[in-house]
Amino acid sequence: MKRWSHPRCVGVLFSLGIIVNASAEKKAGESEGVKPSLNSVAATLDIKNSGNGGYPGGSTPIKGKWYVDSGSNRLSVAPEPLLDNWLEFGPEIREKGATIVVAGEAPGGGRLMSRFGAGLYGKNGFQLRVVPIRREVELVRRGEVLVRKSFDVTEDAPCVLELSVIGERSHWIISGRVWRTDAKRPEKALIEHKMFAEELLFPLAGRPVLFATPFSGEPVSFTEAKAYFGAYIPESEEAVEKSDREAE
Repeated sequence: MKRWSHPRCVGVLFSLGIIVNASAEKKAGESEGVKPSLNSVAATLDIKNSGNGGYPGGSTPIKGKWYVDSGSNRLSVAPEPLLDNWLEFGPEIREKGATIVVAGEAPGGGRLMSRFGAGLYGKNGFQLRVVPIRREVELVRRGEVLVRKSFDVTEDAPCVLELSVIGERSHWIISGRVWRTDAKRPEKALIEHKMFAEELLFPLAGRPVLFATPFSGEPVSFTEAKAYFGAYIPESEEAVEKSDREAE
């Protein structure tokens, strides 16, 4: 026993303990980044409990005038001046897999139709954008459209957007879903894109994002926005998974 109390031996054991713990934490983090056993909320935009005319706590308007209508529980952005409006919320997510789920709508018609969307990791991250005038959904990064897909969205049709960015070895898998609020979440992603870490140039680090360009002259509104660590599991699937785990 005395020999293990020697300072040098204690230092070796302490160092080994750090290495073992760090390795275990890394493995746990990697598995959580791929698919958590239960949805772990990273950020919530609390519109319902926000004061009328203000904006939710924990959010930061970067561009545009954002305000809450407490009567309808909506966060809207004013159409004037016409900008690519941008709002960030919650804490920064740094180089970890994440998913954002948002519900919103952009009134308009004819050739005056607004575009809107949601993103992860701030200005250097990825954004999923609905463009009703072209009946398209776009995956965007740093102003560049990476992928375009057809999506039949009409004016005044509230939609749900889901953007997921999950790390796999040396690359990231970006997937996006969009569906009308009166429809079911599609099982298959509308957009899937692979990007290697060396292509990013900037690290994936930043806050969840809402953005809108109200070309129609009417406010673009959002009713819900949440970000999760890792992949998102729909409530029905999450309940089944939880039940299976408890049965074990």
